[in-house]
Amino acid sequence: MSDEEKPDGNFISRGLQKCISKYPALSSEGILVAYSGGIDSATLLSALAGCGIGPLRALHVVHSLRPPEELRDERELVEAFSRRLGIPLTVATIARGAIEKLASEKKIGIEAAARELRYGILKRSARRLGLGFIAVAHNADDQLETLMGRFIASSSVDGLAGMAQCRRLGGGLRLIRPLLFASRKDIERYAEAESLPISIDSTNEALKYTRNRIRHELVPILDRDFRGWRKGLLGTSAKIAADKAALNEYLARFMRHCSIDASKNAASIDLDAFKNASEAIRIRALARCVAAISKNRRLSHEALRDACDSIVNGAPGADVLGTRISARGKRLEILPVLDFRIEDKYFFQVLCEGSYGAGPLSLSLWWENSGNGEALAQKRKGFLIEGTFSFPLIVRSRKPGDSILTTDGARKLDDIMKSWRLDQGKRNKVPVIEDREGIVAILASSLEGASLEQEKFRGYNGSNLARRLYIRLKGA
Repeated sequence: MSDEEKPDGNFISRGLQKCISKYPALSSEGILVAYSGGIDSATLLSALAGCGIGPLRALHVVHSLRPPEELRDERELVEAFSRRLGIPLTVATIARGAIEKLASEKKIGIEAAARELRYGILKRSARRLGLGFIAVAHNADDQLETLMGRFIASSSVDGLAGMAQCRRLGGGLRLIRPLLFASRKDIERYAEAESLPISIDSTNEALKYTRNRIRHELVPILDRDFRGWRKGLLGTSAKIAADKAALNEYLARFMRHCSIDASKNAASIDLDAFKNASEAIRIRALARCVAAISKNRRLSHEALRDACDSIVNGAPGADVLGTRISARGKRLEILPVLDFRIEDKYFFQVLCEGSYGAGPLSLSLWWENSGNGEALAQKRKGFLIEGTFSFPLIVRSRKPGDSILTTDGARKLDDIMKSWRLDQGKRNKVPVIEDREGIVAILASSLEGASLEQEKFRGYNGSNLARRLYIRLKGA
């Protein structure tokens, strides 16, 4: 049926009835509707009220990101419309600056921080009110924009399968998207036919937000030049969702090799099964174990993959996302690291030999002649040769994209450290030595207490008999 042939209100109502019949618990457990005042949530609230389903309540979250007068007008609108529908309304206000603070602390975008706080309020409110479902007004256009955003952000099949119509949130709660079948045009027709009062969010036009750039800049180009892109993208997502389901079935079978003991805050995996599994299963199994015992729920795919690679390549252990993974006998043990720091970075500017401190870290540099045989035998590694560098030096942890120019050409530091079989935690601690001309050396051997001997130096064709500047980093 074409857009022009779809009845205004009937199409939304029929689709909603299908959703209700698919999830009969909606009628018994009750629904908390996330009601922003915008056209999508107003349509959802109105259509659900028209179905006579209950118990039904609405929650309006004030994000405090817009001018106060705009927020005041919006609150008056949502209160009046809720009264008109006879639906109880709760209003929750997020303190000004709270979203920006969370975004800064977690190093995430404003959109992601606002979403995290909003969903936290929704879940707490639903539990307090004794409701089993939280309904949000995502539609088919939102699904397309989400898929494009996730593709650009390098998502896995978990993200590219798209937003599910219904999923569990834990604690007996479920999130449902009853309007996922409807396009934005369908919703606009319904809103016009029902004369719904609509609040306009000024931030929906701000191009500093990724979703708005996709909606206002990318989508119009695709609509103009690639007429079938919507159907194609949704079709691809449906195929990925089917592949995800198959992958989850295989993962469920593999998890029989895993043991998670929540009471002891520990997990383990059969080591042989882990090494013989495909990379996709290894990463997912490790993610489940780490998530079960770690407070860190933002799991990095790269960090998990690096940890898996380290273990498969023979490393005895790895630190990842607040946990320590150790190969012991026939099991891979996963335990929390109480003093783990997610971002273990440091930076020293060194003008000459001496001692330097930064918090728990201390850096020592001293010169020795190459002819001092006894001292040289004790400290064979962890030094730079005079003439191979110039002061001032920078001694720091690695950064993304770092590379060193060796006699064999430029090499990425990540590739070098991976060949050393260092896990992610140790890679972040290895000192990188830099002068005005670039990276001089990578000195894992100068990391005191780590029992590492690996080194890599910038290309040099001079004498090795000059003085040696020894470097030692403690506390990392």
